[in-house]
Amino acid sequence: MVDIFKCFAITYKHANVYLDSVLEPYELCSSHRVFIKKIVQKPGITRDILKNIAHVHPSNTTRSIDYLEEKGYITKLLKEDDKRICLLYPTDKLIKVYDVLVNAENEWIKIITKDLTEEELKLYKKFLQISTDLSVEYIHK
Repeated sequence: MVDIFKCFAITYKHANVYLDSVLEPYELCSSHRVFIKKIVQKPGITRDILKNIAHVHPSNTTRSIDYLEEKGYITKLLKEDDKRICLLYPTDKLIKVYDVLVNAENEWIKIITKDLTEEELKLYKKFLQISTDLSVEYIHK
């Protein structure tokens, strides 16, 4: 019988190893992935919204944001009408890395699904999304 939990864990670990190797020349790693993607896709996103999307501990969100700023990948601006809120914007440097990241993600998906038919790939994606939605629903009620 297939150990689904083990399969998820191994695939996740190997995806991170793959992304780490791609992002290493940019002094980034797979743990920055969600932050890179969301900041580029939603310029001006706030730290709190990003924290909720990332599904990671708030301190990890802060640490990642500070690192991205230190390395010149993002700029932080205080919101005009509420100086407690920090808006995050990508720099041109981050936008270039974003393209590298998206290409690497697409390549990884091709690697792990190369033996699936188009129909099987559609079902695979559908079932993964269902599982993800149910896990978020259960944990975050």
